[in-house]
Amino acid sequence: MDDLDLSILRHLCENSRASTTEIAKAAGVAPSTVHNRVNRLKTSGIIEQFTIIIDPDKVEQNITAYIGINIESVRRIAIINQLRKIEEVLEIYELLEPYDLFIKVRTQDISSLKERVLKAVNEFEGVLGSSTILTTKRHKETSCAITRK
Repeated sequence: MDDLDLSILRHLCENSRASTTEIAKAAGVAPSTVHNRVNRLKTSGIIEQFTIIIDPDKVEQNITAYIGINIESVRRIAIINQLRKIEEVLEIYELLEPYDLFIKVRTQDISSLKERVLKAVNEFEGVLGSSTILTTKRHKETSCAITRK
């Protein structure tokens, strides 16, 4: 990955709908170069997907929670696969400490958090325990950040 790739990624992080012409003009290259580079970044897996960030309050996803989960290590893959199936689970991470897994969840309300997520998670075979952190207000959310050199 070279400086042009990084420049393209920075532009797409700021606005994933930016046209190849806009990005090419800012980078000082031909639109076809940007198009080819974006295709290569997608094919190589550097760009996994193009996405949007929504205002959760405006779509009645009022609760954002982070849940730390301790598990039996032999059940790790099975638990991760079960977590992937829960629609409200947005992100799944493996940690070193203090939990084995850490997930980000969005739900409509506390009741749906309990019923659709916490109850399910704590019933998975191999889950030893969980701890939930509820957020009160979002100040920043982004899907990517490419730091400048």
